[in-house]
Amino acid sequence: MGTIQIDGSTPKLTIGNATAEDATILFDGNAQDFYIALDDSADDLLIGLGSTVGTTPIIAIDENKLSTFSGAITVGVDDTGHDVKLFGATAGSFLLWDESADALLLTDSTPIQIGDAQDLTLYHDGSHSYITNKTGTMKLATETSGIAVTIGHTTSEVTIADNLTVTGTVTLADGSLALADLDIDGGTDIGADIVDADLFIIDDGAGGTNRKTAASRIKTYAGHTFAGCRLYKTSEQTNITANSDVVVTFEAEEYDTDTFHDTSSNTSRITIPSAFNGMKARFSCFVTFTSVSDAGQYEVRLAKNGALNTLGSQLFGAHRTGSATGTKTAGGTSHPVILATNDYFEVIVAVNEDDVDLAVSSNGSATTYFTGFSMEICPGS
Repeated sequence: MGTIQIDGSTPKLTIGNATAEDATILFDGNAQDFYIALDDSADDLLIGLGSTVGTTPIIAIDENKLSTFSGAITVGVDDTGHDVKLFGATAGSFLLWDESADALLLTDSTPIQIGDAQDLTLYHDGSHSYITNKTGTMKLATETSGIAVTIGHTTSEVTIADNLTVTGTVTLADGSLALADLDIDGGTDIGADIVDADLFIIDDGAGGTNRKTAASRIKTYAGHTFAGCRLYKTSEQTNITANSDVVVTFEAEEYDTDTFHDTSSNTSRITIPSAFNGMKARFSCFVTFTSVSDAGQYEVRLAKNGALNTLGSQLFGAHRTGSATGTKTAGGTSHPVILATNDYFEVIVAVNEDDVDLAVSSNGSATTYFTGFSMEICPGS
């Protein structure tokens, strides 16, 4: 028998008569048989290998429209593929194998969920990408020793939103971490006195680079190194006018560690260099009045930047009693004064009689001097 042709506008071929039996179309091949059949016992439509219904099924379709493929599925051939699209229950949610892009595509908020309880989830919500884990520990490259992990680009900003525990060595590029952002909490006390060889982390002040320094360097820097000057007169200052504030001049220096005093101009002043900005100092003074003819008042005060009241009219000392003639002395030491760059300090004298002189330092016990000295030479002193 040859070709069977069924003609007509609505042709129909019926196999079986609604009785409980299998219905089969068999393809009897030379080397291999295939069949398309209704397996009546399972109520499944089968495509299978062989000549007996139910033997080696390849595709099975049941009454619920569920399809079962018993072998591998290949769509297209190497170098020539086809799109495969799988839709979800939500409109616009699908997975697509895009043949032209050679890529597996998922729409926004369509996750990949892994695990019996879907513990690991990967998805993009249209704005951000997420890898989440709700059971156990999320491990990255932990199962094989020596696997390198890179997070972020050289221009990326990586945020760790919870605790960070590092069991290995942390290596930072020079200057990559600002000192203000470095919080070091020592969990264990050093258990011994600090020695010169102990190391500290310090910002070198040149762009925020953190470097190490030995305790011996800190000890040297933080030591109470003396700085200051002692000024004295080499010529008498004569004819002091009564009831007037007179600035005392000092022509010479016994010592001056940091150029506080200028012997060529402003000889009355101790001026503060920038290195001492914010530090504290004390000032002391001793003045000898000569040519005294009245048992009156003779006062010595400290002035800051040309004004007495800036220091509350700091009084070094006063002499209000004594013989009517000869010499009188007054002096003392100031309270601690906070310094600022270019502040200047002077000695102011006031008397209640005319023509009083100020003695020079070479007049034996009759001396006039002005001393300024730092209380501490270290930051924050």
